[in-house]
Formats: sequence, C-alpha cells, structure tokens
Amino acid sequence: MMFSIAKRQIPSTLRSFSSTAASSSGGGGAGLFARVGSFISGAGLTALATEIYIFKEVREGNLEMLKKQRELEKRLAALEKKKH
Repeated sequence: MMFSIAKRQIPSTLRSFSSTAASSSGGGGAGLFARVGSFISGAGLTALATEIYIFKEVREGNLEMLKKQRELEKRLAALEKKKH
C-alpha cells in the first residue's frame, strides 16, 4: 500500500525532460559579455559595501579613541592638581 504511487503511470504531457526544456529556452544561457558585466557589477557592489563598512568602523574607532583620550586627560589633570 505504501508504494502504490510507484505503480501509477504519469501521462507524457506532464513529464518534461531536459531535452524538451532545453530546446524551448532558445538562447543557451548568458553570453560572455553578460557574465562579465554581472561579475563587474557584483564586484563593484561588494567593494562599495566593504568601503562603507570600513569607513563606519574607522569612524567609530576614532570616536572611541577620542573619548578615551579625554578621560585620560581628565585623570592626568586631577593628578596634577593633587600634586600642586
């Protein structure tokens, strides 16, 4: 009973083989220039996203370093006041 579906016949109109699908598509895939163009646009978008990410990280890192520098200057000024 479990394998009863294997005994059924599928009509040939519902079956599509790779030969019929390939013959109906026509062009045979993307050409060289389309592939190169896709690669260049993908590489460009990746470079842009990477540049934005790096710029953001550098900016946040600079702000954090400035904050730490100000804290150190306050501590140093407090130490100098105690000394004098």
